[in-house]
Amino acid sequence: MTLCHECGAETAENDLACSQCGASLEAPAIGVVAEVSLDASPETLVEQVADGDEIVAAEVAPAEEKIITNDFADDEPNATNGGEITSTIAADTAPKRPGLKTLAEGTVLNARYQIVRKIGGGGMGAVYLALDKNLNGVERAVKEMVHTSIEEEQQKKAIEDFRRESMILSTLDHPSIPTIYDYFFDEGESRFYLVMKYISGGDLAGRLRTTPGGRIDERLVTEWAIQVTDVLAYLHGLPETIVYRDLKPSNIMLDGASGRVMLIDFGIARSIGQKQEKGVTAVGTMGYAPPELFSGNVEPRSDIYSLGSTMFHLLTGADPQNNPLLIFDFQKNPRPRQINPQLSDQMERILMRAVEYNADSRFSGADEMRYYLKDHLENLKRGSVTFGVTEIPAAVSLTNQSVFCGFCGQRIVASDMFCAFCGSKQPIAQQGVHSEIYSHSTTTAKLSIDGTGELDPPSFALEKPEHLLGRRDPTANIFPDVDLSRFDPDTKISRRHARIWRDGDNYLVEDLGSSNGTLVKNVSSHEPHRLQPHQPHVLANGDVLRVGDTTLSFSVN
Repeated sequence: MTLCHECGAETAENDLACSQCGASLEAPAIGVVAEVSLDASPETLVEQVADGDEIVAAEVAPAEEKIITNDFADDEPNATNGGEITSTIAADTAPKRPGLKTLAEGTVLNARYQIVRKIGGGGMGAVYLALDKNLNGVERAVKEMVHTSIEEEQQKKAIEDFRRESMILSTLDHPSIPTIYDYFFDEGESRFYLVMKYISGGDLAGRLRTTPGGRIDERLVTEWAIQVTDVLAYLHGLPETIVYRDLKPSNIMLDGASGRVMLIDFGIARSIGQKQEKGVTAVGTMGYAPPELFSGNVEPRSDIYSLGSTMFHLLTGADPQNNPLLIFDFQKNPRPRQINPQLSDQMERILMRAVEYNADSRFSGADEMRYYLKDHLENLKRGSVTFGVTEIPAAVSLTNQSVFCGFCGQRIVASDMFCAFCGSKQPIAQQGVHSEIYSHSTTTAKLSIDGTGELDPPSFALEKPEHLLGRRDPTANIFPDVDLSRFDPDTKISRRHARIWRDGDNYLVEDLGSSNGTLVKNVSSHEPHRLQPHQPHVLANGDVLRVGDTTLSFSVN
């Protein structure tokens, strides 16, 4: 046994890094040491490698890390703020960014807006508090973006992009979206400006930092989340669907006057179908962005994932950025209630569904998630929620449990704050994780095929938390849990026709927008009724479903 040269903790013989402080235990390599420019950003240094295809970020201080992908670029003008990278970079060369000079107090923009002070930064640059001289000094937020293109054509395009985006934002009308009052371009300084409503309250990231225990009350987070789903439903329901793409605690503010949630920083929000160009661009924040954004695929359910990740952070205190790729792999990492046992079982299910890896397994949209959140809020008010049943035996301590590092996959001790193999910080140990044994409902259900004439009709046991009903299509890699292909000779059943899932002792069914619909005949009714797409329906023992020409009986044991 040896001691760590940094913190003095005991280390094992084969450890490559200290499990308590993360310090490397390897002898320093002998060779050329690369020099680091002192002019580089103090948050994140970014280097584009020679082949132009890969961006490597070396993090030297805690910072929100933006995802950078190839083959999917926004028409976003270049900007930088601290560790956030939001610029579109040409595939072969990246123009140098000039330093972002803060506007001095008293500076008057556009002969109207007098700068009071800098109050923050966002996806498009710095944000200032200003007074509108034309309206008796009413307070406004002025958002600044510095244009850094060195070519005339790029500059013209950036100006047009800015005007187009400003016009889109100015048409949005929702109480949780700050009102846009003005936009203009300062040709002398090559700076773009948006003038919007000033929000006096802080953001949720700051709220979390100042909350004792580093976790926010479940009821309060539920109320905030309901408001966020409301604004997401508005954006997703526009004639040209807008996907926000960068939902996280620092982009959600609380209006100091009304207490209402406000969604800020639409710097990378985009309309579905909007033309994109080849290149490299930031499309979200690591830890909050869903897996599909790595390949440039964006859709409304991407915002559902980000909201789930945001709620997870607020409720557990575990920052998704500490383990951005695997934190929601609950086979290897702790479930929400294992981090915060004070969470209800129902909230855990909401969180886990929102951050499903496969978008099809998430809530179908903001409306559905809002439905469940509102129902959960009512249950919280009534006290009709559960909090697990069986605690882990006292004889089993945290120090002798094994987990897997979310970065290198090596097996480590659950109490390790850093991986002994790669040195990565482990969010598990920081939160004082206490494992629990979860009791599962003893209720079981099945679907039986009707009309086959068989004495023992074919049936499907509904043993998993969720089941997809549909028709197999190997070429599209679709293999439903309830595969009805052999009962559907005329292919009237869609490949992803419907889904059934369990919520406590209840089972719900939802049509997934199938071609021929899903009909349900309740035990108490004589006529079947057609389900509206993506509207959950609670099943009762004895209900009959009809998908295509196939009839199934639902039974509960």
